[in-house]
Amino acid sequence: MGNLNKIKIEIAGASYTVATTEQEGYVRDLAKEMSDDIDGLMVRNPSLSMNDALVLCAIAYLSEYKKESANCDHIRSQLKEYLGDTARARMEADEANRRADKLGRELDELRERYGV
Repeated sequence: MGNLNKIKIEIAGASYTVATTEQEGYVRDLAKEMSDDIDGLMVRNPSLSMNDALVLCAIAYLSEYKKESANCDHIRSQLKEYLGDTARARMEADEANRRADKLGRELDELRERYGV
């Protein structure tokens, strides 16, 4: 496991220290995006509490994560099918090449035999 970086971030006016193996810039970008999302929700819906905004952001992030995860699973499945198709095509090509070689040898033998 890599070294943990302790990174101080601010989200929606609250300070947090995060211990992570991620790069500081990446964590700060995440914190800024989350803070911007929370601020945007609260500006559009002034009656929201901070907890409400956090829950709505968490639901949105989880929804996006699940959709992307399903998309990745679908792509993995397609890739597996493509790899299977490629393997079958390669086997068929190898068989066709073996057959072509065999037919070529037979043709050479026939030409030799009949002086063509």
